[in-house]
Amino acid sequence: MREFITSNANNAKDQFFEKANEAIDAGLFWRGNLAKAVRQKDFKGTLWGISVISVVLFLYVWQHMEVVKLGYDVQALRQQKQQLTNEYYYLKYKMNDMNSLVRVETIARTQLGMQTPDPGQVVILDDSFSLLPKWFLFWEKASAPRVKP
Repeated sequence: MREFITSNANNAKDQFFEKANEAIDAGLFWRGNLAKAVRQKDFKGTLWGISVISVVLFLYVWQHMEVVKLGYDVQALRQQKQQLTNEYYYLKYKMNDMNSLVRVETIARTQLGMQTPDPGQVVILDDSFSLLPKWFLFWEKASAPRVKP
């Protein structure tokens, strides 16, 4: 019985090595074909394929990076616009505050020592303005046709 087990073990061992040798031979066969292809310089299609894939991949990555960069630029411009808008409204508020009549009157009375004028000090001027000389206006009134009521 012991011989039977030993013969089966030897048989299995032989079968294992036989299969391993076949696998190694198959690997050598494939490697031999590859070496032969390299020797014959029969890999132009492979290089062209790798080149095209590399260019497409480069363009895809470059496009993605440009989109990300432009996104950051847009965000920075939005923040700058918001800052300038805030500054605009702040300056508009300050301008209205500086030009308010209450503030101007307070500064005139306290810092400049001005007072409200008396009624006798006020002179009212004619506000009608004309580029024509006064004698021409008189002439124009005199030559106008008179309408009888």
